[in-house]
Amino acid sequence: MNSFLTAFHWTHLLIIPGLLIGYTVHELGHALMAYFLGDYSQVERGKISLNPFQHISWLGIVAFLLIGIGWSKPLRSNPYNFKRKYLDVFFVALSGPLANLTLGLVGLLLTLVIAAILVQASGAPTEGVLRYLFPAGFPFLFPMMPELPERINLQAWSITFTGYIAATSFWLTIISLLPLPGQDGFVALISLVTFLRERRREPEAATHLQPAAMIADRPITLLSQQQRRNNAADIHFKVGTEFHEAHKYDDAIARYRQAISHDQYFGPAYINMGLAYLVKGDRKKAIQAFRGALHYADDQRSETEAWHQLHQLSEVSPINDSAAQEIMAEMGASPWTDTKPRPNWLGLGIVGLLFLASGILLYSYLFTHLIELLKIS
Repeated sequence: MNSFLTAFHWTHLLIIPGLLIGYTVHELGHALMAYFLGDYSQVERGKISLNPFQHISWLGIVAFLLIGIGWSKPLRSNPYNFKRKYLDVFFVALSGPLANLTLGLVGLLLTLVIAAILVQASGAPTEGVLRYLFPAGFPFLFPMMPELPERINLQAWSITFTGYIAATSFWLTIISLLPLPGQDGFVALISLVTFLRERRREPEAATHLQPAAMIADRPITLLSQQQRRNNAADIHFKVGTEFHEAHKYDDAIARYRQAISHDQYFGPAYINMGLAYLVKGDRKKAIQAFRGALHYADDQRSETEAWHQLHQLSEVSPINDSAAQEIMAEMGASPWTDTKPRPNWLGLGIVGLLFLASGILLYSYLFTHLIELLKIS
């Protein structure tokens, strides 16, 4: 116990900002890759955010401080949300370590640039400046003896936001790539092996089924129940929107019902069915369809759209029947096709700019005081 306390120096806590930044960048890399590959649920889970509290696990950070291996809040994703399924899961798994590697390289480059500017501005020797910013040493760059600060001072803040951010990001990259359960390396390995096995099975299954499974020149494809359900629901929904746009509302409603029968939680089908009923002048069934979206839809965007439609419909007076029919027909004339949830790109950009401005102010403060300190020393 005493040896452990002796080895644990208080400056180990200075990696916490690096962990917060590193895990945020790591999980945001996962979430953005998943979103662009087709898993839009990351928006509703709040994973496409620069808020560290959406990504970090305090228990994982404590474990990292104690044993050097930690974790963040895991990204939840379904392979059937992706077009290439397990191959896309492989790319999503690697996107987090790649984001950390990029951050580490940027952090190391920034630290070396800061060191070079300090050497030129203060006239201090290069070795002294590097020893100041890299107190624990980087043996592969230059040998040093540890010179850790004994209290919170300018050096402590300097190494926190320079060398420690780079070192923490590199270490997170290495740890996450380990083929251990719970780490990205394990997920990437399993998903890649699964993808290769399924790819090898496809021609074998097609050859095996061809003599007995050809019906009207169409081969039967082996799909899981969930994959078959989602594919069928999506197909019926898309055909329904085509009927809707062609003003064939009865056919559209039939297709939307088929989509719901294959996937009870398919919110957009409830919304469009309600819109089709509005065109037909059936206010009661339209309200039932919108309420169905509120009750069953598994995505926030459909619930929001259902509330919007119900609010608009509440403002249509049922007393003047002819005017109400005209307004409802206008409301439901076009199907709702903008069904994919989108991140708040504006908010993400604003928060990013605020972080950038804070970083500029922080490094300007460090520059000014470090130059003065190095000149004196």
